[in-house]
Amino acid sequence: MALPPKQSPGPAAGRPPAGTPPHGAPPRPLAPKAAPSGDDDAAEQEKLSPSELDETTHAEFRMLYEIAAQNVLFAKRQQWRMVEYFTLLGLALVAIGTAMPFAPDVARFVSGFLIFVGAVSVTVIVMLQSWQGNEHAKMAYLVGDFSNLARSALRRKPKLSSDLHRYFILLVMLLYIVVLDVVIFRLLGDIGR
Repeated sequence: MALPPKQSPGPAAGRPPAGTPPHGAPPRPLAPKAAPSGDDDAAEQEKLSPSELDETTHAEFRMLYEIAAQNVLFAKRQQWRMVEYFTLLGLALVAIGTAMPFAPDVARFVSGFLIFVGAVSVTVIVMLQSWQGNEHAKMAYLVGDFSNLARSALRRKPKLSSDLHRYFILLVMLLYIVVLDVVIFRLLGDIGR
């Protein structure tokens, strides 16, 4: 009786080799790229035009672009933290006022303090939004010297759409702080009676 030929160790039984689709299906083709919207884009898409910057300057531009993107994320995170801190402060004041009712003059003082903190929070959130706008302008300037492929990829979301989204979120944050300030002010007024 002859022994079967020695088999080389391969992938585990039942598991396809890495990089192949399951069940022997043919590989999925890449998604087609969207057709360019204008004649300028069509000319740009036909031939890749690399950045004309020297390597050192290109590296500086990439670094500045990355720093600007990190600054935008940091500023947005700080905006949300301002909203969170204001909410926690308001809830803490209501909890303290409910547990130990304020005297009327203390309730007025606490309400005034809350209005002051709300005004400062709104001001800081607007300043952070302005900072983000400056960083976005810096990023748009830096992209102008990147390759045509990078410029095309970064233009996939229209500027108007991005601005609408950003300012809608800003409006929601500001309205939230103002409405919460009014509600807590009324609650503290009722507690102080």
